[in-house]
Amino acid sequence: MTRPPGDLPGEGGYGSSSEYPSADSSDWFRPRAAGGSSAGNPADRTVSDSGGQPEWFAPRASGSSFGSGGFSGASDPGGPSYSQNPAAQNPSASEPYLSAPVPPSGSSSANSQFGSSYDRPFPTGPGESSPGRSGAGEAGGAYSSGDYAFNSGSYGTRKKRKKGALIGPLAGAVGLALLLGVAIYAFTQKSGGCSGAPTTLNVAVAKDISAAVEKSAKAFNDAGTEIGGVCYEAKITGTDPSAVRTVLTGEGVSGGQTSKPDVWIPDSSLWSGLVQAADEKAVTPTKVSIASTPVVVAVPQTLAAYLQKEGFSENPSWDNLLRAAGGMEGGAATKNQTINPKLLDMRVPDPVNTGTGMSSVSMLRTLLRSDKYAATIFTGIAQTIRNHTVPTVDSLYENFRKDARGRFPLLLAPERSVYTHNSGNPKEKAVAIYPTEGMVSLDYPVTITSQDPGKVQAAQELADALSSPEAVANYQALGFRSPDRKAPDTFTQDMGLSTQRVKVLPLSTPEEIYKITQDWSKLSLAIRMLSVIDVSGTMDDPIAPGQPSRMETILTIASKGLTQFPPDSQIGTWIFSDRLVGDQDWKEIVPVEQLNKRFGSATHLSRVQQTLLGIKAVPTGNTGLYDTVLAAYRHMKKTHQPGRINSIVLFTDGLGNDDPNGGINLKQLLSTLEKEVDKRKPIQVIMISIGSGPKQLATMNRITGLTGGQAYTPKKPEEITQIFLQALSRRMCAGQEGTKC
Repeated sequence: MTRPPGDLPGEGGYGSSSEYPSADSSDWFRPRAAGGSSAGNPADRTVSDSGGQPEWFAPRASGSSFGSGGFSGASDPGGPSYSQNPAAQNPSASEPYLSAPVPPSGSSSANSQFGSSYDRPFPTGPGESSPGRSGAGEAGGAYSSGDYAFNSGSYGTRKKRKKGALIGPLAGAVGLALLLGVAIYAFTQKSGGCSGAPTTLNVAVAKDISAAVEKSAKAFNDAGTEIGGVCYEAKITGTDPSAVRTVLTGEGVSGGQTSKPDVWIPDSSLWSGLVQAADEKAVTPTKVSIASTPVVVAVPQTLAAYLQKEGFSENPSWDNLLRAAGGMEGGAATKNQTINPKLLDMRVPDPVNTGTGMSSVSMLRTLLRSDKYAATIFTGIAQTIRNHTVPTVDSLYENFRKDARGRFPLLLAPERSVYTHNSGNPKEKAVAIYPTEGMVSLDYPVTITSQDPGKVQAAQELADALSSPEAVANYQALGFRSPDRKAPDTFTQDMGLSTQRVKVLPLSTPEEIYKITQDWSKLSLAIRMLSVIDVSGTMDDPIAPGQPSRMETILTIASKGLTQFPPDSQIGTWIFSDRLVGDQDWKEIVPVEQLNKRFGSATHLSRVQQTLLGIKAVPTGNTGLYDTVLAAYRHMKKTHQPGRINSIVLFTDGLGNDDPNGGINLKQLLSTLEKEVDKRKPIQVIMISIGSGPKQLATMNRITGLTGGQAYTPKKPEEITQIFLQALSRRMCAGQEGTKC
């Protein structure tokens, strides 16, 4: 069956702006329309471990709406929702939904060699002959009696017969003989009459559906498909799509996949898109999708019942769910209260090695495409999700219950996995939540990877066999939907699944998914940071009359930022003024170490926190800014760790360099940095200034811009998290010309 068409929009720009979300917002993934939350904290209440299936998580009645408010960006809650077809907008309409085919990239539907009889409502149209599979159709209509003329004449003493009387029977006899011959030829070419040792058509299939594909391929093998005198037999192998991608792109071998298959059926078209982005000739997508399953939010039935009781929105959105699960300050607003983020433990399959994880990340980027803070929000999501990933979809359901800390698992999982989990009669069943904005869907596309003409044709024959109604029934028996998203008959409310066609979001194009995965790789790394704090005499001055000192403000900001880092982050601290150690303007007070590293009964995090409390300004100290920046850069470059985001965050009062004892000037600093910046060892310099004017800020941006960083002037301590995430988001610019991206 052909895949329903998708609206594949171009990805929005990844602009970096000196603006960042207002500190008045509790996080970065909140719709910025009027709204509010009321009192109440579910985390402080007892969640019963019993309770029935809540109806609102279950299938909605025919004709019911998925709810308005699907958003095109986090700040546009009323924006248009994405959908691939009319049936997605109204699940009760046009059942079953069949669409026009999506032609392969770069080809037209009119002349594509990869057409299928499932591309159209009927295999043939008025006046057309059935194409068949052996070429017999080409002979159709070629047997008109006028095609065969016979000379008339006398045969002995017999009377001459009229021409028409003779031609009719002879033509019919000849035509019958030819038709019989063609039929016999077709039977011997395409049926079980295939002789000789078959040529193997190696088919790599996503493991979760490979058993059903192997069963469905039996019809193809039993038919004895012969093309050009060669008999083909499909050999099905369950393989991780990430391993096949590695082989097809020439990056190496992994996961036991050592050779290129002839046909590839990954769980998502995003995999073939990644291969096409690396080498567009490496794969040839067909129009055939054999099954589908949307990526849903799965929660324990106990939690679903509790949230319903507490008045959680009847049509939850990705925005609400991810804000709550991401542990961002304030949680997610419901009808009656705020969900405490400590109530949920989000789990996501690895976005690098699983189609579900990669689809989830792609979906989040799509939802944010029109938001002006998209880069900053996406960076925050990346840093959050990296601490909640699991290696496989199956491992999502390990310990699927409330933990000792009172948290419930919240999974981004394929709908099929919910069916599989619940079919095993677990102690805690799962309930699928279908967010209002829609979902991405794993589409199991048939992709041809062989360049051999015979195998290419055999692959298309196999694609037709694997998308037959009988084959689709095999996939539905495992909990997959049909390619047009029709639910299996086994989906029921008791199974925690919707029977309606789901609304889907478009998949990213090859170029988009390549950019998204590259961004993810840059943003989801662990952090290694050196914080450098100004302790010059002017730091004791108040920001304004009656306000705290600059030092107090900066230490508050630094402490606030410290709490936002994951435990595996590496953090160290320097202070600077002038001549702190001999003629040296800087001094290390805490080395760069991992925050959760223990030193006796204390962790490195507690050491850093205690050190910040003891920092005091040097009353007569000057500001050796330029010497310190260069020294910090060289230190971090020398100790660079490639598996981490290496950065320097310098806190100052923004009055610039004031070093009467000598040292380098601005011109020397800029020229030296320009020479020493190494793209193979990126070190991002970020400056956070209190009290800088436009001139000082412009100077600091000249310095930080050479390293891909930026200077900021926060108005409130609460802004430090957004500032740091925005600074990290600039890593998506790596490899691009200039400092703006």
